[in-house]
Amino acid sequence: MMQLSDHSRNRLLHTFSLWNVAEEYRGNVYGYLVQGWPPGSFYTAVFANDFANAMAHSHPSNRIDTLKCLSGWINDAMPEQVWGSYAAVEKWLGMSDDDRRTVLEQAKLIYDTKTEMWLILKNEHTSDPYPPRDRSCDPFDYTG
Repeated sequence: MMQLSDHSRNRLLHTFSLWNVAEEYRGNVYGYLVQGWPPGSFYTAVFANDFANAMAHSHPSNRIDTLKCLSGWINDAMPEQVWGSYAAVEKWLGMSDDDRRTVLEQAKLIYDTKTEMWLILKNEHTSDPYPPRDRSCDPFDYTG
């Protein structure tokens, strides 16, 4: 299982924050990218760029505005090897942790291990762009 430092984890989360990717999507995308976990029928269809099947397997609470944010992030930040077809999804799931890590490093979604170590040794500050009570990714949640 790929282990990321807080620095790399927060670097990836920061890219989600730039597109206001909703909390309900972040964990599944993270698990797919970092851990290589099978994403389930909805996310598999999303990552395969199969709109019809994504909608057929979508949860009733999914909203167009949050899906637009996820789609924007995918098009802007997700490495091309990771999505676009069912073959790409299958190939990603079959890759080793080291190979997946290399792709994520090259896409600048995470730091390479040497940079991670350097940041840790320097005691460089890092922060989660989504504090535990932050609901800014959901413009319709007024519970604050």
